[in-house]
Parts: sequence; C-alpha cells; structure tokens
Amino acid sequence: MSHDDAESLAPRTGAPTYAMLTAEARRQAALPRPGARSRREADIRRVPWWRVRTLRRISGLSILATAVVCTILVLAISGLVAGPSLMPEALLPLVVSVGLSLYGAYRLRGGGGATARALARAACAPGPVSKRYALLYDPPWGGIALLVLFPAGGSDDGRPEAVLELRPLPQPSHRFLGARKLPADLPVEPTGNLELHGRTDESPMGVPWIDGRPYWPKRSYGSDELKKGEGQALMARLLADAAEDAEAMES
Repeated sequence: MSHDDAESLAPRTGAPTYAMLTAEARRQAALPRPGARSRREADIRRVPWWRVRTLRRISGLSILATAVVCTILVLAISGLVAGPSLMPEALLPLVVSVGLSLYGAYRLRGGGGATARALARAACAPGPVSKRYALLYDPPWGGIALLVLFPAGGSDDGRPEAVLELRPLPQPSHRFLGARKLPADLPVEPTGNLELHGRTDESPMGVPWIDGRPYWPKRSYGSDELKKGEGQALMARLLADAAEDAEAMES
C-alpha cells in the first residue's frame, strides 16, 4: 500500500483538504480533554521488541508472563497449605491461570507475535518517508487517535493520502478514577511533520515517528479504503463538529 500517491482519494467536490483537517486538528487540540499522561516506552532501536510495553501487549507475551506467575503462585500457596494435594479452593484460580497461559502462548506464536515483530522491524527500517500530518480524534473528546497523512511538499488544497489509526499509549500504573476508559493524548502538536518507516508488504501501513518517538498503528485507511464508504464516513465524522460550529456562527 503506497502513501506516495498524490492522486485525490475523494471526489473533488466537498473532499476534505489539508487546510480543513489541520484547522479541525487545532480546534480539537483546544478542547478540554482528560488529563491522562502517557508513560514513555523503551526505545525500540536500542532494545529487543519484547521490552517495548505496547509490543508485549500486542504479542500476548504480557498475558503469558502474568498467567505463568499466577500459576506458580497458586501451586506454591497450595503446596504450603495442603502439601502434595491440591486445595479445592485453588482449583478455579489454577484453571483460569493455566487457560490464560495457553491463550497467551497461542497469541505469541500466532498473529499477535507476528504483528509485534513486524511492527518492530518496520519501526527500525531505513529510508523513512517524510509526511505532513493532522492529529484528530474519533470522537474528538477521549476518542481514538488518528494521524491523517499528506504529502510533505503539498499545498493547503491537498487531499489526504492515508489515515493511520493508532493504538492507545501505555498509561502510568496509578490511574485516576475512570481513566481506564480513556486513551492517553498524544504528546505532539496537532499538526506537523513525521517520518514514516517500514512500508513493506509485511507491514504496509508503516510506523510513524514524531519527535524521535514511534507511534504504533493499529490499522490504516489507504487509497482504496478512503474512496469507499467506511473511509468517507470517517472523514465525515471528523469534520462533523466543525461543520456544526460553522453553521451555528452563520445563523
């Protein structure tokens, strides 16, 4: 999936432009938003992929490690209390922890582990491509972070080339009440430039880097998706509040 195609991805009439989407990104950045703060992860360029918290979570390794520790603790406590026989009270926790261990191992050996490794390789790939971006949220308050990508040297009338839906950032261990339901805001400007690394057949969406930090994508809307109903509906949602504000000011 190429992000270098400057061809318009939407009908010329009414299609969102760089000027429209960056204006909406700045409007959303000024909204009162949750005070959630992200925790910076290990640098993927200097450590193995499994030391990066988001990639561990994607791969299933976090589930596997936690479940194995819980299994060992249940067996150890049962052994201290009941000796060689298993306590009846320990049976359910043991079944749950063993089940989670199997699930984590399945994800690690399957799609989750493959996705984490592919993202790690893409993030460290040479030859990044420069892009302009607009950071938007769906919905604007506490929603999913989206990077709308544009050609680096385009005009204000340029159309978006792609949209990257980002995974939530890792949060600090101590959360305020209700924070579990809210993703952390991206600690970047609402508009700016980024470097897109590792666009390959294995990871066609690539991994965006902003200010020396990778932001892990969950999915991408490329040229085909933005021409279809789902991509057009996404763009309509992103600009819906701005259109309502404009109508209110005119009335």
